[in-house]
Amino acid sequence: MILAQNHRPLLSGNKGLFLKVLLFVLGFVNSIPESSAFKIKSDSSYRVAMILPLHLYNYNGPNVNRTNIMLDYYQGFYLGLKEFESQGLKIKVYLYDNEHDTAKTKAILEKPEMKKMDLIIAPILHEHLYIINHFSCKYQIPVFSPFTAADSLYPNNPLFFNAAPAQRTKAEFFYDYYRKTNPNKIILIIKNDADWAKGFGPELVKLLETKKNIDYRVITSEEISMADSNFLPKWKEYIVYHSSENPKTVKTLTIFLDKQKALFEIVGDYKPLILKSIPEVKRKKYEMKIISSDFTNPLDSAIVMRDFKSNYRLISNLNPSRYSVIGHDQASFISEIFLKYDRFRANDFTGDIHQYYATKFLFKKDPHCNQNKGLFILKISDTEFLEEIKY
Repeated sequence: MILAQNHRPLLSGNKGLFLKVLLFVLGFVNSIPESSAFKIKSDSSYRVAMILPLHLYNYNGPNVNRTNIMLDYYQGFYLGLKEFESQGLKIKVYLYDNEHDTAKTKAILEKPEMKKMDLIIAPILHEHLYIINHFSCKYQIPVFSPFTAADSLYPNNPLFFNAAPAQRTKAEFFYDYYRKTNPNKIILIIKNDADWAKGFGPELVKLLETKKNIDYRVITSEEISMADSNFLPKWKEYIVYHSSENPKTVKTLTIFLDKQKALFEIVGDYKPLILKSIPEVKRKKYEMKIISSDFTNPLDSAIVMRDFKSNYRLISNLNPSRYSVIGHDQASFISEIFLKYDRFRANDFTGDIHQYYATKFLFKKDPHCNQNKGLFILKISDTEFLEEIKY
């Protein structure tokens, strides 16, 4: 069951939004049956605190997009837990709205029930994670960060889990792909002013500086705009890193590459929709791929996700978003770990691969916390679907 703390008045709007908030207020899941396949906590159900920036006092304000994402995530999480009822899972989720305010996050952590939690699902952005990390270390309560990945934490915390791969993790993944498939190519890093800090480019440069005999070059957007056909040495092979959230910026890159007498493979830090917006002729010419942390195989998604989509529409009158799927997959992972190990500790599952609808979890320890290394290299197939590249 969910105990919905910080109750908010119902919001006006379409039926889907009304049902979302109604679900938020009225409750969640209380599963009772037992299964001999897993260990079941005998004395009580598991307690999970979910702290999210729901902004339900000011839904129609500037935070409406964030609120909708959080509600989508919450409903997907609900359905993920629901699937584990028949296996004997007993869970109570304590839901809090921190309104994206660090003072409210601190106040929530001061509530007496917080010291008794089996897991805390953290809000977004680093300033909140640092606060919760200190609480976790003091009371030895594991923390699961669903959206924001902390590259470093102080104090170091083996009970802290980044569900979203960190930028350093993405940089390491890019380098691993390059080393295994294209070690003779020159790495060309595009320092796109608008999106540079949002992608893993800075971490990739740091990583390459520690490697010997790696031929790489960093060029800026300004250099691209002024470049002629002699800008790059001719008849060389390059693997290109580029981060962008704008199709026009990708088009600018391909126009630049078209001028050069060289061969290119692009492995971008793009969203799948950006990749799909690029003309097929360009995708094929530059062997365009992306690094992504979520991927649903279109060959089986219609069957595998049929019930999830149907149930989601039933409770919300809306189609699930990618955040709904993320919520489902994270709830499934958390449930599976509790059922199997009766706790949420890194020693039990680090190094194991757990894959759900669109998310791969492969937690590994780094000096600060536990990082999810579950990433995909994706391209658009001949049938215009996303396809995972195995290497």
